[in-house]
Amino acid sequence: MEFIELAELCDKGSSNLAQKDLVFDSGIYPVYGAPGEITKVDFFYQSKPYLGLIKDGAGVGRVMQLPANSSVIGTIQYIFPKENVDLKYLYYLIKYLDLGKANTGATIPHIYFKDYKKRKVKIRNYSEQKNIGQILELIDNQLTTYKDILEQYDLLIKSRFVEMFGDPNMVGLNKSVKFSSIAKIMTGNTPSRKSPEYYGDYIEWIKSDNIISTNLYISQAKEFLSEQGAAKGRVAPKDSLLMTCIAGSIRSIGNVGICDRSVAFNQQINAIVLKNNINPLYIYWLLKLFKPSIIANVEMSLKGIISKSQLENMLIPIIASQEEQELFIKFALQINKLKSDVRKSIDETQLLMDSLMQEYFG
Repeated sequence: MEFIELAELCDKGSSNLAQKDLVFDSGIYPVYGAPGEITKVDFFYQSKPYLGLIKDGAGVGRVMQLPANSSVIGTIQYIFPKENVDLKYLYYLIKYLDLGKANTGATIPHIYFKDYKKRKVKIRNYSEQKNIGQILELIDNQLTTYKDILEQYDLLIKSRFVEMFGDPNMVGLNKSVKFSSIAKIMTGNTPSRKSPEYYGDYIEWIKSDNIISTNLYISQAKEFLSEQGAAKGRVAPKDSLLMTCIAGSIRSIGNVGICDRSVAFNQQINAIVLKNNINPLYIYWLLKLFKPSIIANVEMSLKGIISKSQLENMLIPIIASQEEQELFIKFALQINKLKSDVRKSIDETQLLMDSLMQEYFG
C-alpha cells in the first residue's frame, strides 16, 4: 500500500480566542477548550463540522470531533479535512497517530502542524474512508454507552450513601471530625533518577494516571522501584487509599482509589492510611461524594494543589458505625459486581477497537 503525508489530507487553522475574554453564557453557539465545551456565546467561527486538536498544555495531542456553528479557544488548533477526505476517518486516523507523544516544551508542552503534518499515512479512497469511519464510530458509540452505564451505577451507589448518611458536603461543624483523626496522611516522592539502582521490579510506583475516577482500585503501574528504591520512597499498605493532590486539571484533584496491594507512589499523591478498622470501601464512597469540598480548597498556581496539612485539617462527617458501614458496603459490592461485568465488556470492545485501528492505520 502507498503512503502520503498527513498534510495531503487536512489543513489547519488557528484561533485567537482567549477564555478570559469570553462573555460567558451570552448566546447559543458553543466554544470548546481542552476539557470540552466551556460556554456558549453569540457568535461562531466555523460553519461546518471540524476537528479540534489540543496544541498547548494538558492533553496536548488529543483530538475532538466538533460541530458546525462553534469555535475553539487559542490552545486548540482547527483541523479541516481536504476535499474527498471523510471527517470521521480523519478523526480516527489522527487519534491513532497519538500526536501528543511528539510534543516539545519543557514547562508547557506544544505540538506544531509543521512537524506532525509530515507523518506518513496510508492512501485510501473516499469510499473506504467513509466505511472505516462508520465502523469505528459504531464501536466508539458502544464504548460510550458502556461508560454511561458505569456512571449510572456510580450515581446509584452515591444516592444510596446520601440516603443512609446524608450529603457529606452539607455536614455541620458539630457533626464533623478532622480527617487526621481517622487516617494517617502520607505524601509520596520520587527516588533520585540519578540513582538507577532505585528502579527495578520490586514494587509498583504509582502515578496520578493510575487513579482513575471510574475505578474502585488503582490500576497497574508501568514503572517499578527496586527494594533500595522502596526504602527511599513512600509505601502505602494494602487497604489504604491514594488521592491525587497535585494535577494540571483541577477536575483530577480528589480522584481516589483503593490499594488492593502495597504500592509506592509519587509526590502528586497522598496516601490515606485508615485507623480503627474503618472500611476503605466506605471511605472511598465518602470521598467520592466529598470531592466538591476537596476541590473548594485547591490552591491554583501552575497546577492545582491540596497539601498534606490541608487534607489532615479538612473536616469530614463523623464516621458511621461498623454496622451501618457494612450495610452500605453490602449494597455497594452488589453494584460493583455489575460494574465489573460492564468493564469486561469495555475491555473486549476496546480490544476490538484497537485491533481495527491497527489494521486500518498501522
